[in-house]
Amino acid sequence: MLSPAQKRDIYERVSEDVKGHIERATFLRGSGYLHEALSEYQQAQFYGDLAPVVPETIELLKNQIRTESKAAYNRGQKALAAKDYEKALKEFNKVMRTDPDYADAEKYYWRMLNRPENARRISELESQLWGVQRSLRNAQDKNKKQRRQQQAESLSKEILAYQYDNSLAYDQHMGEFETYLEQRRNGMAQVRQGYHFMLSGDFDAAAEAFKKARATEATAREGVNGLYRLQKRKDAIYLTNLADSAFRRGDLAQAEERAVKAVDADKEYAPASLMLKKIVRQRLALESDSILSDTRKMIADGDYRGAMEAMEDILHKEPQHKEARALYVQARDALKASIEDYIELGSVLFNQSRYDEASDYFDSVLMVEPENHIAQTYLKRIILRKQTLQMFNTETM
Repeated sequence: MLSPAQKRDIYERVSEDVKGHIERATFLRGSGYLHEALSEYQQAQFYGDLAPVVPETIELLKNQIRTESKAAYNRGQKALAAKDYEKALKEFNKVMRTDPDYADAEKYYWRMLNRPENARRISELESQLWGVQRSLRNAQDKNKKQRRQQQAESLSKEILAYQYDNSLAYDQHMGEFETYLEQRRNGMAQVRQGYHFMLSGDFDAAAEAFKKARATEATAREGVNGLYRLQKRKDAIYLTNLADSAFRRGDLAQAEERAVKAVDADKEYAPASLMLKKIVRQRLALESDSILSDTRKMIADGDYRGAMEAMEDILHKEPQHKEARALYVQARDALKASIEDYIELGSVLFNQSRYDEASDYFDSVLMVEPENHIAQTYLKRIILRKQTLQMFNTETM
C-alpha cells in the first residue's frame, strides 16, 4: 500500500507529464505542426481522466488536418502549374507540417526544396540565423539580448516556412519552449520536495524548496500555493494543540471550535480530524448521559412516547448505543402494555373536545401498533371534527 505522500508524489509527477504533453501540443498546433500536435494530444489522452483532453478536441484537430492539408496541396499544385516554385515549396511545406503522409505531397516538397533558387534562399536565411545566434550568445545587455532573441525567432519562422524540418530553425523555434518545460520540470521537483519535507515535519526545508519553485517563472504559482499550504499546515498544528489543551481541561465547546478550525485549515492533517472526532464522541457521550437520565424520568412518569422519541434521536447518531436501545425497548414495552389505557384516555379527551391531547394518545398507540384500528379511526374522526369546526367558524365570521 502506498502512503498518502507517495500517492501525492506519483499523482503530481503524472499530472506534470500530462501537462507537458498538453502544453507542447498547444504550442505545436499554434506553430502549424498539426500532425505533431495530434500525437502529443493522443499521448496525453493515454492517461485517461488525468488529461483535460476531450474527444471533441481530437476530432476537431483531425478535421483541421484533413481540411488544411487538402487546401495547401491544391494551392501547391496551382503554384507549380504557374511555375511559382517558391510559393509551391511553401504550400507543400505546409502540407508536410500538417500531415506528412498526405497523398504525394512529400515528392513535390523535395522537388521544390532542391530547386537552386529555393535552396539558395534557405542557405541565406540560415547564415543570418547563425550570425544572430552567435550575437545572442555574446550579448550582455538585457534589451539587446531581447532584440536578438526576437530576430532569431523571426528568422527561424521564415526558414520553417520553406523547410519544416530544418534542424537549425526548428531547434531555435522549439528551444525557448523546451527551456520553459525544463525549468518547469526542475521547479516541480522542488515543489514535490517541499511537500515531502512538509509531510515529514521539516517546515524550514519545505519553505526553502517552495521559495525556489516560486523564484522560477514556470512554477511561480505552484511555489506560492506550496507556501500557502505550508502556512495552513502550521495553523492546523497550532489549532490542534489548542484544541487538545481545551479538551484536557474539560472545555469541550472551545476544544470543538478550535478542532473545526484546524480541520478547515488543512483537511489532510490527520491529527486534526482525529482530535475533532474524539471531541465530538465525548460531547455526544455527555449529551447522551443527560438525555438518558431524562428518559428514565420520562419512563417513571409514564411519558413512554417521549422516552421512545428521545432514544430514537440517540440511536440515529449512535446505532450501537446499548443503554439507549435498552431504554427504547423498555419504553416501547411499557407503552404496549398501556395501549388499552391510552385508548380509553384518548376517547375521554375526544368526547371532551380536547382533540390535540387526544391525538397525542392515539399517535402514541400507533408508534407501537401501527395497525391499531381504534386509534386510526379516532384520528380520522379528529381530523373530520376539526374540519367541521373550522367550516362553522368560517361561516359565522
